[in-house]
Amino acid sequence: MKRDTGPAKLPALPRLSLADKGLSNWVNAVTEHLQVRSGERGNEMERAVTLRELKEITGSDAITILKEEKVAGPGEAVIDLGGGLSATVAIERFAQSIIDSKLFKSLMKTLDDPTRFDHLAEEMREVLLRNIADEAAKRGAAIQEVETIIQNNQRSLAMFVRETTASLGQATAGVRQMQAAWSDGQRAVATNIFQLQASLGNYYQDGSPGRASLEQEMTVIADYTEGLRAQYTLKVQAGGALAGYGIAAEEVNGKASSAFIIMADKFAVVSPSYSAGQMTTPRPQDVVFGVDADGIYLQNNVYLKGNLRVDGTGRKLSDGMRGSVMLSASGFAWSDATARQAVWASLGNSGSAPNNNHLVIGDAVTITNGRFTQTRHWMGSSWTIPAAVFNGDLLVDGSVAARKVNTNGLTVRDANGNVILDANGLDATWIRNLKSTQVGGLGPLATAPGAVIGSTVRLPDGTTMNTWDFVNRLNKMGSGNIANFMDVAAITRAYIGSAAIGTLEIGGNAVTVPTAAMVRGPIAGVGWGSWRDVLSMAINLDLAGVVTILVTGYVSYGSGWRTAGTRLWVDGVLMSEHAIDLAYTTVCHGYSAPMGPGLHTVTLQFSGETGCSVGSLSGFMTGAKR
Repeated sequence: MKRDTGPAKLPALPRLSLADKGLSNWVNAVTEHLQVRSGERGNEMERAVTLRELKEITGSDAITILKEEKVAGPGEAVIDLGGGLSATVAIERFAQSIIDSKLFKSLMKTLDDPTRFDHLAEEMREVLLRNIADEAAKRGAAIQEVETIIQNNQRSLAMFVRETTASLGQATAGVRQMQAAWSDGQRAVATNIFQLQASLGNYYQDGSPGRASLEQEMTVIADYTEGLRAQYTLKVQAGGALAGYGIAAEEVNGKASSAFIIMADKFAVVSPSYSAGQMTTPRPQDVVFGVDADGIYLQNNVYLKGNLRVDGTGRKLSDGMRGSVMLSASGFAWSDATARQAVWASLGNSGSAPNNNHLVIGDAVTITNGRFTQTRHWMGSSWTIPAAVFNGDLLVDGSVAARKVNTNGLTVRDANGNVILDANGLDATWIRNLKSTQVGGLGPLATAPGAVIGSTVRLPDGTTMNTWDFVNRLNKMGSGNIANFMDVAAITRAYIGSAAIGTLEIGGNAVTVPTAAMVRGPIAGVGWGSWRDVLSMAINLDLAGVVTILVTGYVSYGSGWRTAGTRLWVDGVLMSEHAIDLAYTTVCHGYSAPMGPGLHTVTLQFSGETGCSVGSLSGFMTGAKR
């Protein structure tokens, strides 16, 4: 549980007098930003609200932090802590948290990286970044101690540095120890740093020196913004090889964390080998535990108390290396989920199986409901219908009960391997090469190649049916028995739901089929005298007959004196025309006349001044014959 450190005690922002105008503008901008968010200036609605304030307003139980239980996935391991409590650790997420930690980043910096002391005061960095081996080359054999004290309204610093050096030719060595304390009112730092270095000039072929360095740093920091931090690191570097370890603890905004990290190509725990209290020659088996880039090595027994989950929420080592199970479940069809759940429950688990991790190769489940039955085996990645090849001598004669045999897909072959019965057909069982002489009791119709009149077809009295029986023995339709063949020969009225008729002839060809057209409009006039086609329709007569035409609609107009009109054209001939000033509200054209066979067309035209329009037009025409 996080410890509440109380309301934050933030320092006031001091005013700075800076000669650099650009830096001064930057400081003023930052100051304004912080003061607006703290509510010291600007719009009150822009002030930031803390979580503490929200809890005080709404109550301590109104704001909660929800944590969703994580289900382990690929690359994750679940560590069972006992008592029903387990912690899920994602390997990749854990590794990333180590890489993102301040301790790891500090360990990764080489001993010639100038940024490794950025957390210290400028006076400390200036001393620590001077290469002690280079100083030894200048001084030779020497011991030097320097004390620095600064105390004013902005800073307080006390630093003691002791340096011991020696050099002869290009071989130089030096030792530096610094003890320092520093504060600026918002941040307090205490540090103890120990540096050793030995160097050979022209060590490499390019003439650059070769250096071996050791650096130990112990630092504690208390900062109003960054929180509390204590860190110890020890690093060694020889040329390009770097190793080290560190421990760190910190608390930021009430959240505490700590870490211990070892950085090396190889890490091992070695057991001393004793004989009569004396050390003996080291043996490989004395390296009981080790880690390198290739893996983790254990040479002795590993003892676990409790459960170790090695693959998420699946099998536990305490389950042992169990064998496969053979189970049954109820169902109307095969279901992977049903089979998975059957195995899960058989292992003593409750609830639903979260995945397939609890299955082992060979687990068999039969799903059945009495009529449907299917058995499948778990093969490591999927449920598969089992298949096996049995030597003929493996089965004892009479040991296979037909009642237990499912003949789906049955194939029967003769002694030569020819298929005589095959149930693998798409729709029904196929029988091939099966001779009638091999099956008795089928009768002549089943054994003959086909049904032959005069040979294999018999009448109810048992006699053979011949062709003349169609005339001599079958009933003929006559006046006495017509009712046996047709109930009512004359059809007065027939109701036919659906009929497919090749050719239908109706006396006189008297079938009338009307045609119609509709235009909703409105269609605006573009000026009197400009006639526009607004409705068209046509009818096709195969014989001469009377054609009747009717067109109705309306004409609307705006205020003022306007003229509008309509014309009816039949087969390109103007039959009627209406026009009126101030417009009119209805359209009605009617026409009826005998016409010859062929296609006959009707067109309604409209002309109107701007503001007039025509619409809701309906046209109807029908012929006496089609």
